[in-house]
Amino acid sequence: MKKVLIRETAIFAVLLVVLALAIHPDLLHTPTERFSRMVDARNYYHPFLYTFLVYAVLFIIRFIVKKVFSLTRKLKRSS
Repeated sequence: MKKVLIRETAIFAVLLVVLALAIHPDLLHTPTERFSRMVDARNYYHPFLYTFLVYAVLFIIRFIVKKVFSLTRKLKRSS
């Protein structure tokens, strides 16, 4: 259980960084300016919300693929 939690947290963190850099490429050049604008606009939650939505979609896709593979394995074993 601990391994799964660490893996999923790492996936979420990587998604957060990748999405932040994809949406805001200036984050690499002037991160303090970007963060100060975020604080001024009180925009704290939108990066986590967008990341959660993408994570949820990826989780559903991973779940479906895992179930399809497990069903194909069961079918191969039974025949």
